[in-house]
Amino acid sequence: MLSIDLTWRQYFEDHHEGLGTTYERFILHQYFERIKGKYSVQNILEAPSFGMTGISGINSMWWAAQGVPVTLMDDNEKRLELIAHVWKDIRLEVEMVFGKDFDSLPFSNNYFDLSWNFAALRFVPDLNRFLEELTRVTRKVIFICVSNMWGIAHVTRFALGKKGETTPIRPESLVAIMERLKWQTKERGYLDVPPWPDIAMKKEEFLKAIGLKRLAEAFERGNGEGVSILDYFSGKHGGLDKDILKYSFLENSPTIFKRFWAHHHYLIFTPK
Repeated sequence: MLSIDLTWRQYFEDHHEGLGTTYERFILHQYFERIKGKYSVQNILEAPSFGMTGISGINSMWWAAQGVPVTLMDDNEKRLELIAHVWKDIRLEVEMVFGKDFDSLPFSNNYFDLSWNFAALRFVPDLNRFLEELTRVTRKVIFICVSNMWGIAHVTRFALGKKGETTPIRPESLVAIMERLKWQTKERGYLDVPPWPDIAMKKEEFLKAIGLKRLAEAFERGNGEGVSILDYFSGKHGGLDKDILKYSFLENSPTIFKRFWAHHHYLIFTPK
């Protein structure tokens, strides 16, 4: 099991996630809306629920806000406790499930319409076993997002031998395993294609560093608080999605461009 970066704790104390994380959450909402309509999703599982920067365990809030029952699974009891508090504060329902590992999912066959995760597979000890379980408990569709291993930032970090970097999950490896499990690749491509590079720092700090201070400040409140999608779900900043998605103009750019600029690769699987 890979060592988990404990910086996840800080986001439960300070909800400022930064522009980059907030942007990718809203982009995910667009995919959720399309998947929900196409597959008539009635309940979902997010497992593992941890895998990215920002506040852990809130990527599936969109589904709960649509009235779709959400189950989250995590292997850290303290993190689950903190996640539960956040959901309670937003007044959205969620079922929390603890699992010491992901070799066995405590659900019956075909229990969920949709199972999904975002940049979380690197924390799964046995990928083959986990996907066997995920396909067992899923009836309609599986949606998986992994880091774009061909992205410029990703390639650069590995070329420089950055400490703490992990080998990215290869989409072809996922396809091969899912084919063996009799699931087909229904769709795949790139998402999270903002006009800033994929770097390990808050994008406001990056924009200020390259002289775009006004743009950076446009995403920070006058009261000193930072950007958090929780303000969107609570109604405190209901127009946050429109503010953020003004910068999504590269999401529909040619695939050849997105292959080297997108932050994530996505795959949608359905049973054969």
